[in-house]
Amino acid sequence: MESYRHIFRLIAGPVAFALVLTACHGSSPGTGQYIPSGAAGMTAQGGGITPAHAQRGEIISTCGKHVNIKVAGILKCRFHERGFDDKDFTLKDHTNGLIIISPTHVTDDQKTTITGVAVGSGHFTVKDTKGHHLKVTVKVSL
Repeated sequence: MESYRHIFRLIAGPVAFALVLTACHGSSPGTGQYIPSGAAGMTAQGGGITPAHAQRGEIISTCGKHVNIKVAGILKCRFHERGFDDKDFTLKDHTNGLIIISPTHVTDDQKTTITGVAVGSGHFTVKDTKGHHLKVTVKVSL
């Protein structure tokens, strides 16, 4: 009897974690596109989100410049640059393990997944091959 309890405990933890990850993936399928908090100056254009008054050469994120995410929450972002043909971006995590970014090298038609791992705040940077960069602040909460 005790061995069945031990097996149940071993299985229940990962199952509960998987359910939390599944439940925290953004918005439900029937709702509009997810816009993170702090995105007040954003407008939706052509299915993507771009900041109002974006300048040529500015790297633009569909997640905005400030991201709030929950532990075990998942957020998908895209990056592009208005007025340039540069389509390669490199992301560097400066949060000391608060988030996981995957992949860290993308083109403008690829999504990057950001997963909250631990509570805290920090930032990550997005750079192109021409030296332009974008700093995105991140706050991870429970």
